[in-house]
Amino acid sequence: MVADNPLARSRREPIHEQILPQLRQDIIAGRWKPGDRLPEPELCEAFAVSRTPLRDALKILETEGLVRLLPHVGATVTPIDPPDLLDKLDVLSGLEQVAAAKVAARQDPVLLRRLRALHLAMADAARQQDVPRYYGLNDELHGAIVLGAGNDTLSRLHATMMWHVFRARRRVNERAPLAEDAEQHHEGIVQAIFRADPDGASLAMRRHLSDVVSTVLAGLPHAAGAAPMLHVV
Repeated sequence: MVADNPLARSRREPIHEQILPQLRQDIIAGRWKPGDRLPEPELCEAFAVSRTPLRDALKILETEGLVRLLPHVGATVTPIDPPDLLDKLDVLSGLEQVAAAKVAARQDPVLLRRLRALHLAMADAARQQDVPRYYGLNDELHGAIVLGAGNDTLSRLHATMMWHVFRARRRVNERAPLAEDAEQHHEGIVQAIFRADPDGASLAMRRHLSDVVSTVLAGLPHAAGAAPMLHVV
């Protein structure tokens, strides 16, 4: 099943850029699973486009690591491969450590108020075991820190890494409850930022994301010696 035609949203962007977000989201959400071949005729019909813009979008997805273009086969969804995912998570961690340090140093009052509100809302969602709300807030908080760093290059790289995190996290978290201490996982990051402590914020982010990496990799179905699954925060 393919979502409604996204071309109605905007006619000012190139066609392949208009269909790219929906294709990406379908892969991340698991509509197209690892190993699936993306059916070009069906996609062209669903998006009401020719093969040229579709293939341009697929080439971008290949550079992002979400599909592989194979001769005489076409585009297939890449597997979630633990060593490759670990490489991406290492990059993600480095980016968020830099962002946290910059935000702590800048002390933007508007951003600080937003981070406080998000952190309190996450604690409330965790206590209520409201998983969708918790993860929406989690992504907002991390995104606010990254954007708050004021570095466009960092933000673009971070977005690309996060698409792989979203895909892996969905597989790990789809049946598991939130960890009992979920509301505490961001405490050190937020407190260091409010103390205007760049080094402390970076260290707290590194420790937090180290826990995330361990849980993601242990929770993947094909990971050896998988531990009992808890939600990735």
